[in-house]
Amino acid sequence: MRILIADDDPISRRLLESTVKKWDYEVVLCADGCDALSRLQGDSAPDIAILDWMMPQLDGPEVCRRLRESPTAAPIYIILLTAKGQREDIIQGLQSGADDYVTKPFHQQELSARLQAGVRITELQHKLAAKVKDLEIALMRLRRVQQAQKLESLGQLASGVAHEINTPIQYIGNNMRFLKEAWQEIQSTLPSTASDPNLDFLVNEVPSAIDQSLEGVLRVSKIVRAMRDFSHPASENKVQTDINRAVETTITVATNEWKDVAAIMLDLDPTLPTVLCLPGELQQALLNIIVNAAQSIAEMVDETKEKGTIRASTRTVDGYLEIRIADTGTGIREEHQQKIFEPFFTTKDVGKGTGQGLAIAHSVVVQQHNGRMWFETQLGKGTTFIIQLPMDGIGVSTGEKHEANFVR
Repeated sequence: MRILIADDDPISRRLLESTVKKWDYEVVLCADGCDALSRLQGDSAPDIAILDWMMPQLDGPEVCRRLRESPTAAPIYIILLTAKGQREDIIQGLQSGADDYVTKPFHQQELSARLQAGVRITELQHKLAAKVKDLEIALMRLRRVQQAQKLESLGQLASGVAHEINTPIQYIGNNMRFLKEAWQEIQSTLPSTASDPNLDFLVNEVPSAIDQSLEGVLRVSKIVRAMRDFSHPASENKVQTDINRAVETTITVATNEWKDVAAIMLDLDPTLPTVLCLPGELQQALLNIIVNAAQSIAEMVDETKEKGTIRASTRTVDGYLEIRIADTGTGIREEHQQKIFEPFFTTKDVGKGTGQGLAIAHSVVVQQHNGRMWFETQLGKGTTFIIQLPMDGIGVSTGEKHEANFVR
């Protein structure tokens, strides 16, 4: 257990240090309140702090207040060390955020007993935090199962709808192609249109109308094909999958999310080999990332009034198949970067985001595929999410951590 001791009096500080060390605690020393606050707000903050009340710049109660007001500070157990023994002083210290107090000159047995109480509470806090984390993970898994069941039902419905739409679309496409060929033959037998403005209008507009109709049929066919591919029943076993097609299908399915705010740019390696994966789960991960990109760009569009860009690319890198999805959105703030893959973490307003999209995507890539997922971001410029899947479908142990790369 690490204990921070903050006291501007070097003699008192050394006395406290020697006393606490003999009880086998690890000690961190500070000579003033500013240094203490900086260390207690750091990534590796001590578990318990003993703060002298009277210190230059920042006194003990002020350090307590600032720590308790900070949303990112760890739940540190704080003991105030003070020569003030009046009830009003004790109440003031506890109201500032301290958990306990010790009066000067301190009694070693009393200090030891109060530290032991702090250790018990700190250990309980750690156990509670671990239980909360386990609960969050269990809840995320439960919602993933519920989502998978919902998606499976929707997938079956979408697959049926796609099948029903596909047949009449084929009729329409075949008939439009027949009309195009027939019109070309008819047009060659028509008399001069110079004396008949109605006939002249038909000669000019019919070919364009037929071409536009064929283009519309092709677009509907593409959407139907994407719906059929995306709604394919989930498989418990990995299968060889065309990742380029998976990317294109997912982008088509997500069209409604990005069409008004972004243009799509594709840079897909045509020589990309198939990879062993769970196609349904991977497409869900890609969909979550693309939707997140579109929402981030939408925030920029509100300010700039100009469309952004979503760029998807694929390639092979050192035994991995790599997918990059880059956007020109807002970027990720530094204080959010370490939490971006945590379940239920969201920066969106209540009702506009559950905080599960990127967490599920990360879980799919890392846990289900033994792959890697991280991001590069620049505030105000955009973010690129990088997914690497092992070419052999096996990869490294799921326990391996891959640190996020940040572009400042």
